[in-house]
Amino acid sequence: MSLLPRRSGPDGSAGSAPPATTVGTQAPVQNLISQPAFLTGILDIAEDAVISVDDAQTIRLFNKGAERAFGYSAEEVIGKPLDMLLPGYARAGHREHVERFGAGEAPSRRMGERAEIFGLRKDGTQFPAEASISRLDVNGERYFTAILRDVTERKRAEQALRDYHNNIVNILESITDAFMALDTRWRFTYINREAARLLRRQAGLILGRSIWDEFPELRRNALYGQFSKALAQQMTVSFEDFYQPLKIWLEFHVYPSKDGLSVFFRDITDRKQQAELLRRAKEAAEAATQAKSMFLANMSHEIRTPLNAVIGMTSLLLDTPMTDEQKDFAQTIRASSDALLAIINDILDYSKIELGKLDLDLHPFDLRRCVEEALDLLAPQAAEQNLNLAYLIDEATPATLVSDVTRIRQVLVNLLSNAVKFTHQGEIFVSIAATPGADGAYEIKFSVKDTGIGIPADRVGQLFQSFHQVDASTTRKYGGTGLGLAISRRLAELMGGTMWVESEFGRGSTFHFTIQARPGPSPSHGYLQASPPMLTGKRILIVDDNTTNRRILVKQALLWGMLPSAVASQAEALDLIRHGHAFDLGILDMAMPGMTGVELACEIRRHRDSRSLPLILLTSMGQRQKSAAVEKASFAAYLSKPIKPAQLFEALVTTLGMQLEAMPDAMPQVDQRLAERMPLRILVAEDNLVNQKVAIRMLARMGYRADVAANGTEVLDALERQNYDVILMDIQMPEMDGIEATRRIFQRLEPGRRPRIIAMTANAMQTDREECLAAGMDAYLTKPIEVRDLQAALEGTVRMPAAPVAAVAPDDGPIDSKRLGYLREIQDEANPNVVGELIDLFIDDSPRHLANLWKAVNEQNAQALKQVAHRFRSSTENLGVRRMSAICDRLERMGMAGSVEGAMELLEQLNDEFERARQILEAEKERP
Repeated sequence: MSLLPRRSGPDGSAGSAPPATTVGTQAPVQNLISQPAFLTGILDIAEDAVISVDDAQTIRLFNKGAERAFGYSAEEVIGKPLDMLLPGYARAGHREHVERFGAGEAPSRRMGERAEIFGLRKDGTQFPAEASISRLDVNGERYFTAILRDVTERKRAEQALRDYHNNIVNILESITDAFMALDTRWRFTYINREAARLLRRQAGLILGRSIWDEFPELRRNALYGQFSKALAQQMTVSFEDFYQPLKIWLEFHVYPSKDGLSVFFRDITDRKQQAELLRRAKEAAEAATQAKSMFLANMSHEIRTPLNAVIGMTSLLLDTPMTDEQKDFAQTIRASSDALLAIINDILDYSKIELGKLDLDLHPFDLRRCVEEALDLLAPQAAEQNLNLAYLIDEATPATLVSDVTRIRQVLVNLLSNAVKFTHQGEIFVSIAATPGADGAYEIKFSVKDTGIGIPADRVGQLFQSFHQVDASTTRKYGGTGLGLAISRRLAELMGGTMWVESEFGRGSTFHFTIQARPGPSPSHGYLQASPPMLTGKRILIVDDNTTNRRILVKQALLWGMLPSAVASQAEALDLIRHGHAFDLGILDMAMPGMTGVELACEIRRHRDSRSLPLILLTSMGQRQKSAAVEKASFAAYLSKPIKPAQLFEALVTTLGMQLEAMPDAMPQVDQRLAERMPLRILVAEDNLVNQKVAIRMLARMGYRADVAANGTEVLDALERQNYDVILMDIQMPEMDGIEATRRIFQRLEPGRRPRIIAMTANAMQTDREECLAAGMDAYLTKPIEVRDLQAALEGTVRMPAAPVAAVAPDDGPIDSKRLGYLREIQDEANPNVVGELIDLFIDDSPRHLANLWKAVNEQNAQALKQVAHRFRSSTENLGVRRMSAICDRLERMGMAGSVEGAMELLEQLNDEFERARQILEAEKERP
């Protein structure tokens, strides 16, 4: 097949091509025609279809690309009309188009310059195409060559893109959010109906315009900065902004890309207005709550004023000669006044919580002592109702905790008070367990279980609501404010825990509460040691019908390495004695059915005398009596319930005839007749309910009836009504603190009329003592108050200690040898190297304290200086490193004064003293 049709001769036969020299400008064409294989090879490698037709629209050339596009071979189409490759509806128009092009002046038309065309395949299917066409005149004849491209796939892709775009547009037009697209030059490329509505513009009029030109006021607010940030940093930005021209709030979410920004926004004016209304409503509610709480607090103080007069005058009345009937009337008035004062204290505590003025005072404290003090307050009432009172602390619980001991005791007292109130027979049992946390803290769980009336299931949900009671009727049997449990739960939550109850109506309740606390320094209590040598291996007989008491006694005896035998009845105990079972000592409960502990002891004495089997009697408070039977039983010791390890340990060791070493936590002996020897009128100035109860209970054990004031103002009012010999004055109280109250007492009263003032405070700094002394106070007691210290203060034997010397004299050694000697005395077989361990801890820890002190001074941070110096001073005092302690004291006082001037020199001295102390302490470790 030739590339171009050969020219016909005059007779119609095909002639040969004219010589190249006769054609002139057609010579290159003739040269190509003379090389058909070359031209055919070039055309066949083209992907597009190449078709040439003559002036009559007859196909003269059909390359491989055309064969692929139309499905025909070249042999099938050469010499046939072009119409066979066109759909029927396009043939006439196509012919006219070619004729117009042939008559025109342009020799060619590029692909895509004419409207879309369609080709017809051999199988009858059509396909869209683009074509370029050129005209070539050869020897007076015209030929038309078309280069045609099948654009089916492109059209399909374009349609898919259009469909996708239309879907996106439909989505953007249907969403409730406004949307706009901006290019990198801030021009609108798209805006949906909602955006046009919010911006009050027509979409078609702002497309292509800059947002800052269309809305110039937006450059002056946050919008410009946020949009620029999103585009420059290619980060998603969300924000809210007030659109001033329209007075509406808009919420924006801006998504950047390399082509610009996609911005979604919505009108949030209603939401903002609702939030503002809610905020105002919340503030109004809080203001109303605060007003209510303030009203309660004010009214409580107003009620206190006449109530203190009633209590004070009743106390005076009870000290005058009266008939028994009159005394009974006065005591009833006093008891009712105390009950009313307790209610007012509840309201005051509730008011403090509501006003947010209740802060926690975190200090290390002895957990066992805290629990025992709470139990002591309720022990007399429990004894009157013949209730068994007991407690047990799990061995894994830290002995010392860092928390607010006053608030913990307050919660325990409240739960115990309720338990005693609602329990008519049986027992009340307190248990404490600890669960270690990941950060070194513990969750301490307290449980108070009673055998009382229980709580109906439908009332449990109301139990912790303010002013709610299980029985809220006017004919209810049990009184109260309904605030105690609500206050207790809030206190537990303040300490990082919660409170809940498990109860069965008619069978009792168990109240649980938890706190979060860190362990404090471990006390060296002999009675807490496992298997102390003086008790290990001793055989002990325990006789108690109460399961809880037996459990506690057996567990404690086993902890001390003793061999307990516990029985629930007198018959079992006597059976063991008669059959020759040997015991080193026995513990008998006083109140048992059938035979009392005294009667059982008398029976035992028929078989064993007091030397072969010493006996200890376990009684409730107030049960101890003198009688012939008691004398016959010859008890070696008496213990009061609830059972306390310190007292039990002392009784066991003493009974076994061994010398007991100093026990700091053993219950001090109280002079119960001190009030007879030294009659005093005493006023307790304390705003905390639990601290009031503790002080009043301690005084009651000495025989005193004390009056109570909740702040300095009430103290002054009480002194206007009557004279007092002693005021136990808390330092930190609302309205007027103890220091100010003392100053005013000295201004108002002559020396002969002034009461003796004893300070009570949790602060133990020398500056606190000096402030109390400067105000005129006579003595100083540090909380928690010891009974023996209070008794000594009342007897006038404790005076304000003199201020210690700020620096140690040069001839004093750097280490207090007496302190080290004391530490060696508390070493035993279980802890043989207490001194060495403390020295290692001090030497390892001191560089950290020193570094923190240098940091505080370099940063001019007086507060940090005070705190670090205080902590370091505690470490130095533990080991008696007195020169370092004195320097730390000066640094601490310097920090309290808000200055670090001169601290550099003191720190250099402290470094030198540490090096001296370290060498001496290292040598001390080697001593036996």
